[in-house]
Amino acid sequence: MINFPTDKELEEARKNLDSAMASRPISKDASPVDRAKFKLCEKFVIYKNTHKITQRALAEKIEINESLVSKILHYHFDEFTTDRLIKYLSKIYPEVDVQIDVA
Repeated sequence: MINFPTDKELEEARKNLDSAMASRPISKDASPVDRAKFKLCEKFVIYKNTHKITQRALAEKIEINESLVSKILHYHFDEFTTDRLIKYLSKIYPEVDVQIDVA
């Protein structure tokens, strides 16, 4: 039988969620550039989860600051250009090939 978390555990979880950076969803009317950046950020999230590595380990692998990796992993990509995201992505996927689909 699974026990429900205690009040103390719930309070701690709430504090952690309140202080954490939230992931940003993509709007339905996002520009093509923002949709491309979103998909690039998604590749970092998939890599991190697939390889079960920490944000810090990913930052070391990409050779950038951990705070920048946090922004990428939470889809806060406004300060990034697509070429910069592709450059970082090529550090973990050396054979990365970006393709453009026309709907």
